[in-house]
Amino acid sequence: MSTKEVITLQVGSYSNFVGTHWWNLQESSFVYDPQHLAAFPKEVNHDVLFREGKTVTGQVTYTPRLVLFDLNHSLGSLRREGTLYTVDTEESVNWIGDVTLHEAPREKQNVFLADLDEEKDDSEDGEEQKAIDVEGGEDSKTLEQDSGDVPVKQEDAILGKPLYNLDSEVKVWSDFLRTAFHPRTIHLIQDYQHNDSEQPFNVFGMGHHVVGDKTVWDQIEDRMRYFTEECDHLQGFQMFLDCYGGFSGVGASLLSFLADEYSSKSKFVFAVTPPNVPDKTAKERSCRIINSALSLYHGCELGSLYLPLSMSSSLWKSVGNPVTLPYLDCKTNLDYHTSAVLAASIDTMTLPYRKDTAPSRIVDITSSFGSFGRKVACLNSSLPFPMKTGSSFQDSLISLGKADPWVSLTPHVKCLDSPYYQSCVVRGISDSMVKRSQQSKSPRGMLSSCSTVDDVLRLYLSETYPSSMNAGCTMRDGLMVGSPFPHMFSSNINHKGFISDTKRSVNSGVYSVPAMTSLQSSSNIYNYVASLQQNVSQFNINRHSHFLEAGMEEDDYAEMVEGLLTLADCYKTEGD
Repeated sequence: MSTKEVITLQVGSYSNFVGTHWWNLQESSFVYDPQHLAAFPKEVNHDVLFREGKTVTGQVTYTPRLVLFDLNHSLGSLRREGTLYTVDTEESVNWIGDVTLHEAPREKQNVFLADLDEEKDDSEDGEEQKAIDVEGGEDSKTLEQDSGDVPVKQEDAILGKPLYNLDSEVKVWSDFLRTAFHPRTIHLIQDYQHNDSEQPFNVFGMGHHVVGDKTVWDQIEDRMRYFTEECDHLQGFQMFLDCYGGFSGVGASLLSFLADEYSSKSKFVFAVTPPNVPDKTAKERSCRIINSALSLYHGCELGSLYLPLSMSSSLWKSVGNPVTLPYLDCKTNLDYHTSAVLAASIDTMTLPYRKDTAPSRIVDITSSFGSFGRKVACLNSSLPFPMKTGSSFQDSLISLGKADPWVSLTPHVKCLDSPYYQSCVVRGISDSMVKRSQQSKSPRGMLSSCSTVDDVLRLYLSETYPSSMNAGCTMRDGLMVGSPFPHMFSSNINHKGFISDTKRSVNSGVYSVPAMTSLQSSSNIYNYVASLQQNVSQFNINRHSHFLEAGMEEDDYAEMVEGLLTLADCYKTEGD
C-alpha cells in the first residue's frame, strides 16, 4: 500500500511551540525493537509525515516534511540548517582594508539539549556529517550546560529515565526540540526581529509584504516545491498558524499559493492563539482582533477546513478565563505548557489519516466537515481520559452520566449534544480494558454487551449523539508524554496515565496517557464567527493607520466583514 504524504507548515512563533511538541510526540512513538513490533504491530504510518534521505556520507536520515517560518533571531541555540548537517561557512575574503569583527553572544543550551547532543555524538561515533543541499545558516553555537541554582534534571524513581524540569528553561521553541530538521525546513523573516517591541510584527499586511518580495518568495517556493515534488501520492497540507499577528498575512499568502498550485489537495489549518497574548493597549487589542478576522476570512476562502484553537475560553475585547482540564496543572502563562495541550490534542485528532492500517484521507475530514460552506470546525479534548486503575472503559463512560467526556479547545464554542459531524478518537485503551469489572456497582446497560474498544465507542456515539454523523477511531497505544513534555499531570495520575488512589512521587513522571478527542462541526461555531464579525464591524479601519500603511484598502476590509457575516449564517439556527 502506497503512502499518502502530508506536508506540514508552521507559521509563527507560537505555532512553532505547538509544532515542536507535535514532532516530539511523533518521534517518541517510534519503535525500533523488532520483538516489540512482533508482539505489538505498529499503528501509525510515520512515512505520512516524515521523509527518508541520506547525507553525503551515506547516513540515513528521517526528517519531517516541514517548512516553518519565524522571525530573525528566534532560534536560540538551534542552527537554521538544523542539527543533522554541518555547514562550512568559511568564505574567501579579498578586502585588504581594516576589518572589524562583531561577534554575537552565543546562546546557552539547557541540560536537555546538552544531553540530546551528547546522545547524538555517541550514536554517530563522533563522525561529522555534511549535506549536499545545504543552504546558509546562522553561526553554530557552543555547547554549554546551564549552571543555574535550581536543578532541572533528575532520574525517574520508577523507570530510571531522565526527568527535565524545563518550565524556567524554555525561552524559545527550539529549547525543547528533539527532532532533527532538514536544511530546507526553516525560513526566517529577516525584516523583523523576534520580540522586538520597537518594531513589532503585528499587522496582517506586514506578513503579505515580507513574502511579497520576489527574492524572498522564490526562496519560499523553492522550499515548498522541494518537499512536494518528492512525494509520490501527496494528499494535502496541514498548517499550524499564528492567526493573531503579522503571521496571519504570511499564512494567507501561503494558502493562496497552495490554492493555485495544488487546488485538488486538502489544506487543513490549525489557527492557534496563546492565552497570554499581548493586550496591554487598545491598539494591540484591535490588531489582534482584526488580524484574527482576516485570518479566518482568508483561511476559509483559500483553505479546506479552519480549526481555531486556544487555551482561552474566549477572545476579542478581552481574553476570557483559561480552559481547565481535570488532572492537568497547565500554567497558562507558559507557551511551553499551553502549546503542549494543543499539540497533544491535534496529534490524537489527526490519527485517522495517519494510521498504518485502513487509514482515512485528510480530504475525508476536510470535505465532510467543510460542506455547505461550514469551513470552521471545533475541537474537544479529554487529556488524559479519566479512567481509574483497575476500572474499564465501559465503567468510565457510564460514570460520566450526562456530563461531557471532554472540554472545548475552540474559544466561544461549547460542547453540544447534536453536532452536525463528529470524528472521535480514543487512544491508549486496549480491548482488555473493555469489560466491566466484577466489583462495579453501576447499572448494566447497552455498553456491557460490547467486547472491543471500537464497539464501545461506536455504540456510545450513536446513543449519545443519535442525530449526528459520527465517525470513530480507536488506537491501542497511548500518547507518549515523557520528557521534554511538561510535567503538568496531577499527582494522582500514575506513570501510565490512569487515575490512582496512590499519589505519584515528586520524582516520578508520566510517560503515557489515554486520550480522547472529538472534532466537530456544530451550530455553536456560530458564536465564534458571529462574535468576531460583530467586533470587527465596529472598527473604522480608517482610524487604524497601521493597517492602511501596510496595504489594507477600505473596500477590502468591508468585503472581509461581509464575508464573515455570510460565514456565520452557515451556522445560524432559528434561536440565533
